[in-house]
Amino acid sequence: MLVTDDAFYTIIQNTWASTLGFQVDCPPSAELTAIGALSVSVKITGAWDGEVRLHCPPPLARLIAAAIFQVEAENVGSEEILDALSELIHIVGGNLKALLPQPVTLSLPSLPNPAYGPHATPPWQIVTRLTLVSEGHPFVVTILGNSPAPVTVENPAGRERSSPAENS
Repeated sequence: MLVTDDAFYTIIQNTWASTLGFQVDCPPSAELTAIGALSVSVKITGAWDGEVRLHCPPPLARLIAAAIFQVEAENVGSEEILDALSELIHIVGGNLKALLPQPVTLSLPSLPNPAYGPHATPPWQIVTRLTLVSEGHPFVVTILGNSPAPVTVENPAGRERSSPAENS
């Protein structure tokens, strides 16, 4: 695998702490309900092709926007929420880019293409997927790419899990 779960988790932790002032935890059993979750992504192209996605529940998205725009959460509109999530995933993608084979370029953030379904971007595979918690809300960050998923990986909490390819 190009990027370990631990390295990706560290990127997320550092980005959330420095950009938002939020702590990120990797609890043993966090799940995000896809209903109503907001998604943004950035594509990476070049020596490695893939995408980084953020799936976030609306309450956390509102808190993220409030932190980025330094306003009260109740004063944040839907446009600010998407702008904030887009900025955040772009920062994560930029930090991830440094760990990938070079040269690679990062796209502008976008909403995932609904023609591909909520969680798939053919022909890419899930390289790693982290379900994390911040400010009491679960969120998911996924790397999809053209490299095969590993057979077994260690997640940040040290629990072994099967590869995403085995779970399909």
